[in-house]
Amino acid sequence: MPQKLIPLIEYAEQQGIPESTLRWQIKQGLQPAVRHGRYWYIPVEVEKRSQDTQVFTLFTHAGGAGKTSLARDLGFALASRGYRVLLIDADPQANLTAWLGVDPTSVGNQETLLAVVENDQLLPAPRTGLIGGLELIPANMNLALAEVIIPSKTLGMLPLRTTLHDMDWFTHYDYILIDSPPSLGPLAGMAALASHGLIVPVETSAKGMQALRGVVEIARDYVKRLASVRFLSPKTQFVRMLVPTKYDPRTNQDRQAQQLLEEAARIAPVSPPLSYRPAPYKEAMDQCLPIQAVGDQKLLEEMEAVCTAFIRQTQPEAASLSPQSGEVA
Repeated sequence: MPQKLIPLIEYAEQQGIPESTLRWQIKQGLQPAVRHGRYWYIPVEVEKRSQDTQVFTLFTHAGGAGKTSLARDLGFALASRGYRVLLIDADPQANLTAWLGVDPTSVGNQETLLAVVENDQLLPAPRTGLIGGLELIPANMNLALAEVIIPSKTLGMLPLRTTLHDMDWFTHYDYILIDSPPSLGPLAGMAALASHGLIVPVETSAKGMQALRGVVEIARDYVKRLASVRFLSPKTQFVRMLVPTKYDPRTNQDRQAQQLLEEAARIAPVSPPLSYRPAPYKEAMDQCLPIQAVGDQKLLEEMEAVCTAFIRQTQPEAASLSPQSGEVA
């Protein structure tokens, strides 16, 4: 059964008991609980949702926009709400793999997407038991070979889409999030074409806005390709959500960028922004934890707001309020 992680304070309020009593029960082994970084959660089983599996690719060719950290943190936020989430690392840099505590040098080629690209094999079994119940198809540096192999094959960028949807375990997940490389090359294209749409982190800077224009153009091309083989309607909105990152409302540049993003809402819905917070993001990377496990209350609220916006775009009837903090006193 999937589990929802309820923050300590929220669970104590639901049970009508003091938080101190709940902490005592945890210390005595009377109440199951899990700790992620500085936060405690109570795991509660939830029924399997009846929704169809949805696949989304975190996509931008601009490096440093926060794409991989967004894949990790959005995945954790969804899993904490009881959704069953698979993350796929399609980036040879393997940062998502490493940031989830898996050493990329320990990952064999047949455990990565290279098995599909190179040998036309089925997808490897995901790694399980990761933080928050997340599961992962990891990457290693040899995945870069796919950039050469994909163009040499007929419909070379489509095998991941067809293989993924044919896997017996595909419907086990509510959401599959693919972290693409920061490029517009064949591997990024394969990751994008495997999805139902793109989630685009947009750095609130001139560089970020310029990158967004490139993403919009390539997304149109992807829709044409998928429509040509009848996977999508040519009128499909493929860019599903824009996520402003590294936002600092204290600067004129970022206020101007936020205004441009609001105008970009005619392209795709815009989520609440994620603030420029380099220290906690570095801590999360160093500790192989999602940002929710190391950030302060404001940062948690920001990530939960992004998660809620994402759910509203993909499952409008399932959107829920953000959970409260379970921070350790």
